[in-house]
Amino acid sequence: MVEHAPVADAQSIDASNRKVFVTGSGRCGECHEKMFDEWETSAHAQAVSSPLYKTAVAAAKDPSCERCHAPLAAEIPRDAVVTEGVTCDVCHTMRDPKPNVDGGSWHLAIDDMVKFGPRCDLKDHYFHRMGCSPEHKTAEICGTCHWWEPKGLPVFTEYADWKAGPKHDTPCQDCHMPKDRAALATGSPVRSGVPHHGLLGKAKDLRKTSLKIDAKLGTDGSLTITLKNEHAAHYVPSGLPERRIVVRVRLVDPSGKTETWHEQRELGRMLVDANGKEVPFWAATRVGSDTRIAPGGQSSMTFAVPSKGTIQVLVLYRGLSEAIANQLGVTDVEEQELLKKVLKK
Repeated sequence: MVEHAPVADAQSIDASNRKVFVTGSGRCGECHEKMFDEWETSAHAQAVSSPLYKTAVAAAKDPSCERCHAPLAAEIPRDAVVTEGVTCDVCHTMRDPKPNVDGGSWHLAIDDMVKFGPRCDLKDHYFHRMGCSPEHKTAEICGTCHWWEPKGLPVFTEYADWKAGPKHDTPCQDCHMPKDRAALATGSPVRSGVPHHGLLGKAKDLRKTSLKIDAKLGTDGSLTITLKNEHAAHYVPSGLPERRIVVRVRLVDPSGKTETWHEQRELGRMLVDANGKEVPFWAATRVGSDTRIAPGGQSSMTFAVPSKGTIQVLVLYRGLSEAIANQLGVTDVEEQELLKKVLKK
């Protein structure tokens, strides 16, 4: 459960003699329960509170991370709502998003009680007024944070990769915020086209559905695994360069009880220091290798399976490469099973 900032009955917060209109996301959830429940377990909600972020910030000692992870910090630095990360009020007051390699180009319209969104047919009500925002239907509102190349080093390039790719006419929201039939708020009618706010698909299934697997045994006993990026409009894996797609192959004897052999490969973008050692992005100077899978592209790898038995193939998403996890002292690394395949040799 994510802890949310307490809020007073009034919407306004006095920040250094400046009156701003910001609430904790829990207050928004009182009317927008569906959206709040979906957002609450998302990466946006945990942008400040996740153990990985805290570990990385402590190691990097780079305050620029706060611009995207805690966007309200610059506006109301002493208020607890800052710890909620990318809150409702961040996205729904964001104006003039302009993606660029330096990241974080926008301003937050929190000096008035207007909340902006993609619908332009809604009426004002007692809690806040409604702002029509065509930008909320575009990739640019996401690209302001999901494109950042400090000192020319590609760290977050999802927006740039999407824009240069074959699906650049499909905005991020089409996949990351699929449409539901639901009420926009308590007491409002059920409508079509209500965006899901979990950001990884309706059942957090975007990673699972982006890749397809093909596995073939050769006449010489070798196993060729091919992963194809069929649905993602950006490279896979995306986000932090330390993320990995892991392909694990294990051989079990004919009894099905004993593992006799295993091997694994990893796909991702590896950043290295001047000596060629894999390091976290803030310590890196260049790209050492890049084996991510482009939109519509594929990656093949061959394994020399040594004997007969049952071959089990598992494809995983891993939140940090083993090398970076060891350097940061992170033992609880997120893993998600994406695909699996079983063959007989």
